[in-house]
Amino acid sequence: MTSTTVALDVACGGSATAVVSALLNPTDVIKTRRQIGGLTSASPLAMARSVAATEGVWKGLWAPGLAATVYRELLYSGCTKGLYPYARDVFAGGDDASLASRLAAASATGFGGSLCANAIDVVKIKQFEKPHLFPASVVATMRQLAAEEGIVRGLVLRGVSASAPRGAAIAVGEVTTYDSTKATLRTWDAFAPDAAGAEPFSLHVV
Repeated sequence: MTSTTVALDVACGGSATAVVSALLNPTDVIKTRRQIGGLTSASPLAMARSVAATEGVWKGLWAPGLAATVYRELLYSGCTKGLYPYARDVFAGGDDASLASRLAAASATGFGGSLCANAIDVVKIKQFEKPHLFPASVVATMRQLAAEEGIVRGLVLRGVSASAPRGAAIAVGEVTTYDSTKATLRTWDAFAPDAAGAEPFSLHVV
């Protein structure tokens, strides 16, 4: 393990999720506005159509919080997916990873990733809810929130008591399930590593 390898794993883990989240950003915008605005008779699709008609597809649905979404996933998913294998090996103590060590590693990286990304997560939600009140720049919005509410209360700790445990739970559901399933499938001939130890691409897709 080298610093270059760790950095590459973090970058790849974060980038893969960032691309997906960017593509799905409109659904996140609608979900957040419905959560904040409360129950309404309009369906999510009807709400999306209304926003697109009044604000435009790009400006109303895709652009709000887009940069924050990407940065947030680079941090959170980079930590969760990139650092998980190293954390798992630490918890396993040199032995084959047990379910307990996988759960502990996923919880730790998910919790830590949420802590690292919390300030950007706050920016994302603010821009989702009322994009007209905040600049598109993540840094500029951070400065505005810090000036209005303080760095610690307004960004670092805002909602972290909910977001960090949620991040840990998501990591457990995603990464632990993936890793445990992969370990089982590796024993099947169709998904067994080759003589050099390289895993087939199909193993990661399945």
